[in-house]
Amino acid sequence: MWLTQLAERNRQCFPDRTALVDEHRSVTWAQFHDRGVSLAHGLAGLGIRRGDRVAVLSLDRIEVLESYFALARLGALFVPLNHSLTQAEVTGIVERTGAVAVIGESTLLARHPDLPVATRIPLDDEAFAALGADGGPALEDIPDDAPAAILHTSATTGQAKGVTVDHASFRAIALGWLAVSRPADDMVLVNCCPLYHGSMVVSLTYMAAGATVVLMPGFTPQAALAAVETHRATHVWLVPQMLRFLLRAKSADTADLSTLREILYGAAPMPPDIYAEAVERLGCGFRQVYGMTEVGGPFVTLGPEEHPAPGEVPEVIPAGRVVPGMSARALDERGEEVEPGAIGEICVRGPGLMRGYWNDEAATAEITVDGWIRTGDLGFIDRDGLIRLIDRSKDLIIRAGQNVYPSEIERALQSHPAVRDAAVVGVPDEDFGEVPLAYVVVEEGTTTVELQAHLARRLASYKRPRRIEFIDQVPRNPAGKIIKKLLRA
Repeated sequence: MWLTQLAERNRQCFPDRTALVDEHRSVTWAQFHDRGVSLAHGLAGLGIRRGDRVAVLSLDRIEVLESYFALARLGALFVPLNHSLTQAEVTGIVERTGAVAVIGESTLLARHPDLPVATRIPLDDEAFAALGADGGPALEDIPDDAPAAILHTSATTGQAKGVTVDHASFRAIALGWLAVSRPADDMVLVNCCPLYHGSMVVSLTYMAAGATVVLMPGFTPQAALAAVETHRATHVWLVPQMLRFLLRAKSADTADLSTLREILYGAAPMPPDIYAEAVERLGCGFRQVYGMTEVGGPFVTLGPEEHPAPGEVPEVIPAGRVVPGMSARALDERGEEVEPGAIGEICVRGPGLMRGYWNDEAATAEITVDGWIRTGDLGFIDRDGLIRLIDRSKDLIIRAGQNVYPSEIERALQSHPAVRDAAVVGVPDEDFGEVPLAYVVVEEGTTTVELQAHLARRLASYKRPRRIEFIDQVPRNPAGKIIKKLLRA
């Protein structure tokens, strides 16, 4: 299977090269491989078997990837959890996936004392480090078409959905991506994005090329700049708003960034002003990453050679071309391909696609058209094969790379007894790109402080609206749908 082969190949080819670095330690490829084997034996000794789901709740650190690779060797599915979610949100994911165990940092596990799992494994405990030291049950050979992970995203309703991916998906995306990105032997990637959703596929892909991956427990511009300087990084993976913070950091002009070759960015469009400033000040190449968890991760890229030169920044930078092995089309409402240059919904097909949403056939059918995955993004593909995105077909808000769905916030607001109606839209924000703004119809005497406290018990902090404004009536059309363009205006 892919993840096992990846670790074994890198141990064989460059055993003494640094594989992973975090704020606590670093490991070579030989050490990472051997720990994956021993940890798999140890987890098997705790009763974890092929097909079991195991949740992982942690900030980014080496033990997270060790756990992913060990579970893959067992044929168990790793289920990364967003550590910023509320107790109810985390519990919901664990219940829906039927996880039998949770591996996590002690402080985070303490926040969720009632998770419905049989086994809790603190990864920062000496007992975790000792797992598998004495061997364990024999490990069976796991095929590439076996499910490897359930990565959570959000559907248009805001309900978290588990995207089930197999080893073949990871392999297809990695090989296609590396075929066009032309990896070098000395790559060092600073990963500013979390390992709990589909963006982690970027790290897995560069690991497949033997790169050193530097993990950060959380993004701060100062820490990211220091990581580039300290580890002589050649690549950085971030979202555009992180790049804005980097450029504004006090140490941006003094940090030694001379080793940087590429900044990989994705999850949101690159603001032209940020790109123009970054390309002028940093002097490195830029690579756009366009991906979707349901498609296996990054399936489109625009390389440095196709990015605008300094002083030649267009209003919109193309998303790029689809990677080898994957196919993309722009389809109309009937599911038929439109002509080059005509706008349609970007749809994708290939071996990187998910196996489906976990235990949700209806949602899987809704997003699938004759074997193609609907991205929900409107755009067109020109005669050179460049995909150019126009707009999102839904009302998704992207706050610093995090997906925020207005309907989820609306439901949380409407669960308050004093709220009669609510509507949420995204508004521009200099720091985060977009933030939610809530319009609410309430009973007299209700305060915004009261509503924010209500939301704090139900939503992760990044989902909560920046402002709540009281209005007399939410504008709706005859069918009862909110006319959000009036609110945005």
